[in-house]
Amino acid sequence: MEPINKYRSPITLGVLILFLLLFAFFMLGLQPGSREIKDQESQLSQLNEQNSLLESKIEERKNDTAQEAEEAALLAQLPKGDHSEQMILDLRSIGSVTGAKLKDVSFSVGEENPIQQMTGSSTVAYPTVKQLTMTAVVEGDYAGICSWLHALQQLPRIVNVDSLTFQRSSDGGATGSTSSIITANVSFTAYFEDVNVD
Repeated sequence: MEPINKYRSPITLGVLILFLLLFAFFMLGLQPGSREIKDQESQLSQLNEQNSLLESKIEERKNDTAQEAEEAALLAQLPKGDHSEQMILDLRSIGSVTGAKLKDVSFSVGEENPIQQMTGSSTVAYPTVKQLTMTAVVEGDYAGICSWLHALQQLPRIVNVDSLTFQRSSDGGATGSTSSIITANVSFTAYFEDVNVD
C-alpha cells in the first residue's frame, strides 16, 4: 500500500491534467461547433422568414398582374368613343341576318360613370367608362326577335339588355299567316371608353 500512497499525488495530478485536457478539448473543439450550429439554425430561420415574405409579395404581384390583365381585357372590349353610328350599323346588320326589321332607334350618351352608380362607391373603379343608352323598335316573328336579341348580346362590345316589351302588330293577324308579326321595344345599354382622341 505504501507504493500507491507514495504516487498518489502524481496520479491525482495526472488525472486532473487529463480532465483539464478533456475539458479544454470540449471547450475549444466541440462547443464552437455547437455555437456554429445554433448560429446556422438562427440564420436558417431568418432566411425562411425572408423567403415567406418574398413568396407573399410574389403572390400579391401575381394577383395584381392578373387583375390588371382582367381590366385590360375588359377595356379591350370597349370601343374608344361612343361609336353610336357603328352601333346603328351593327343593329341593321343583325336585322338583316336574323330576319327581324329594325324600325326605329334612339339613343342618349350618359356622362356619369355607370360602374360608380351601380356600386355606389365614392371611388371610381373605371373613370373613363361611359354608357350609351339605346332604345330600338324591332319588328319580326318571335324566332327572329329572339335571334336578334341573341345576336345583340354576341356583339364584340359590351351590351346589357335593360328591358324588353313586345306586342302583336295590328296588321300581323289580318294577313292570315301562321306566324304573327311582333313589335318589340328593346332598351339596352352599350358601354364605351371615353378617351380624348387627338
